[in-house]
Amino acid sequence: MVQIEEFVEEIRANNDIPKMGSSTEGIEPFLNLTREQCHILLALYHVVDPKLEPQVPILFPEMARKFREDIKERNSVVKKLEGAPEVYAQEVLNLQEIQKAVSGALISQDMDIEKAREYLKLKPLDTPMEELTIQEVLMNGFLLGGIRDDSGTEGKKASPLSAPNFRKAKAYYDYAFDKFKFSMAAVQLGSFYLHEFKDCNGENCEEGEDPEQLSLEYYLKAAKVGNPMAMHKAAWHYDQRGQWHKAIELYLEAADHGYPDSAHNLGMIYQEGNSKIEPKLEVDLSKAIEFYNLGLTYGYAASGTQLGRLFFMLSTDKNFREKLPSSDPNYTSDPQEYFQTAISYFNKANHLLEVESMQFLGMIYGSKDFGVYNIESAQNLFELALMASNGAQQPFEYLCKTLSAKRAIIADEIARREAAGGSSAPQVVDPNGLKTCAAKSCENKESKKDQFQRCGGCKKRYYCSRLCQVNDWKEGHKKICKK
Repeated sequence: MVQIEEFVEEIRANNDIPKMGSSTEGIEPFLNLTREQCHILLALYHVVDPKLEPQVPILFPEMARKFREDIKERNSVVKKLEGAPEVYAQEVLNLQEIQKAVSGALISQDMDIEKAREYLKLKPLDTPMEELTIQEVLMNGFLLGGIRDDSGTEGKKASPLSAPNFRKAKAYYDYAFDKFKFSMAAVQLGSFYLHEFKDCNGENCEEGEDPEQLSLEYYLKAAKVGNPMAMHKAAWHYDQRGQWHKAIELYLEAADHGYPDSAHNLGMIYQEGNSKIEPKLEVDLSKAIEFYNLGLTYGYAASGTQLGRLFFMLSTDKNFREKLPSSDPNYTSDPQEYFQTAISYFNKANHLLEVESMQFLGMIYGSKDFGVYNIESAQNLFELALMASNGAQQPFEYLCKTLSAKRAIIADEIARREAAGGSSAPQVVDPNGLKTCAAKSCENKESKKDQFQRCGGCKKRYYCSRLCQVNDWKEGHKKICKK
């Protein structure tokens, strides 16, 4: 990928955009873009869509904020547990409320655990666990495990296990699971040990502890009592180890309980296959499509993207097409049908604000190779991707390149009209055949082809109204109109 500095310089050079001067340094950056990137973007909009230019610094960040809220809500743990027994979503909500209460108590009491305990009206720490309610047990776990002391770790990386009271906190989480069968307590411990394994390589473990294995064991405990989130996380462990058959068993169980990530991962497994494991796992596109569709039904946006990519490959790659059996209901002898199906799935993923899908479809519309060239659609998709990603580099690059292409098209059209003897305001026609009113002072644009009236003399210029035609005639069209 082009480095962002090189890309910005390339865009500036190719579009005659000057370096930022005193008149542009006052631009307030928006999204996560630099001031220089914002300058480039607004300079391109100034030419391509001057009406939109002043709205971009306000509209784009506001849309990005709304998109982030929507994506966050859709990908929340509670949302993913909608298809499971209600008890598991309630456990998550219970933990969130406890965490909020404990965090508030610690902050209000200057992070003093004992004062926070008094603030929360908890029983003394030496109270036997048997005398505590599930809420009190969980609050003790959060209190004791919520403060990390990095000063005494002597260079060790921090994880939940580096908290000074982690072992005491762990005892409360263990009790919450063993006594009350509160499955999310085991999931919490599984996540703590996974964090330790991935980020600290076991540096904060006691002698003989294997954080990866302990993480798996805790997830399996919660999975055994029916928690689909734990099933998925345990399956992920087996997946990473290459134990795909064990992973499939748990993914299937989680997917049956409506867990979207598991359905998606099953699609990935069957699309890739693995000939190196025993028994060998063959590529099965029918099952891959089935599970991706299940993930999409559960609202998992990435499944829509994978379906779009899969059907796009079926439309363009003959060898890949041969992997789909003729008995599959999606089978067709016409690659164009696969292509249209791909577009349909990309659009479904786009409605779920999937950035990768927006970019992929934007590239399809922005290319003349697939028979659906539409630079306006490409621009719209890259704008959405930029907002949904909150200003990520790749969508920014794609959008700038598309705006640059539109700028070049407009410049070529103006040059062609001027060379043909046009007035000072040449007729502009976009790549989709939609015309902008030829009158110099008018920026109205057709919403559908051949909406504007053509000049009856030269039959080359189009106007949105009789008034615009009269004004353009006075501006100089009468001197060149060939009757």
